[in-house]
Amino acid sequence: MLSAVSGPAAGESIRRHSRSFSFASRLLPAAKRADVERLYAWCRWCDDGVDAAATPQEAGEFVDLATEDIHRIAAGESPVAVESRWLAELIGRHDLPLAAATALLEGMRSDLTPAAGFHEADLWLYCFRVAGAVGVLMCPILGLDDRSLLPHAAALGMGMQLTNIARDVAEDWRRGRCYLPVEWTDGLRPGGGPPDRERVRQGVRTILEMADGHYAAGEAGITGLDADSRLAVRAAARIYDAIGTRIRRRGFEVLDERARVSTLGKLGLFVGAMLVPGGGRRRRLDDSARRSLATAERLLEQHGVSS
Repeated sequence: MLSAVSGPAAGESIRRHSRSFSFASRLLPAAKRADVERLYAWCRWCDDGVDAAATPQEAGEFVDLATEDIHRIAAGESPVAVESRWLAELIGRHDLPLAAATALLEGMRSDLTPAAGFHEADLWLYCFRVAGAVGVLMCPILGLDDRSLLPHAAALGMGMQLTNIARDVAEDWRRGRCYLPVEWTDGLRPGGGPPDRERVRQGVRTILEMADGHYAAGEAGITGLDADSRLAVRAAARIYDAIGTRIRRRGFEVLDERARVSTLGKLGLFVGAMLVPGGGRRRRLDDSARRSLATAERLLEQHGVSS
């Protein structure tokens, strides 16, 4: 678990675990791509440290180790885990917000004790911690100088996580987890048997409706990135959004087959992203996007990330 990672190894991590994100990251200049891959590899290490642990106690000890390393980095000390040193190197080069890294680990910790009820407020908190915070961590690497746009980055990450939740209901259920809020599913929670199909469809439909506002809010901030980063981020957003489109076309059925976007489909979305004129203008946000942005702003403030 504590082995060193080189640039190629970090790239292999992203290719193995996220084909969509890997496809989009290839559009970045080599130096930025290498740092994005290293950040992804650290995030993946955090995720795997919890999911691969033999017991909840072991998983908790892992989160403690990773969190203590962040405290060491904040104090100017050398972290213990090799993987934490990847993060320290990135922080040294790009001044990544440590509060966002801590938020991600808080999200990992929340998976150790699934709540008896999982509500809409829990969903926003979870999506911010495990994905919105990653979007915020990416921003300095991708050249975002205007911190007032950080809520847009958080909203985009949250939209992608909403899509992941919709796609992965069956996989999460097998792990005893369900991220569909009880308000949207008539109280659906993991139990002794398979999930109720109709209640899953109901929850997935609502999740994807909410994701729309987050994607719109996220895309509105892409113009704040470096010119050589915008295409990759826009392509990633559209590929993830297309997963939701496929789920819609299947009538929100997600229990029998995992929705994917083909390589040809990704190429088409890439071409569409290229055709956005002038790097893309900031468009007027609708009510759904404004609500998504307000939620992201509140959660950034709650976690001590200034915007």
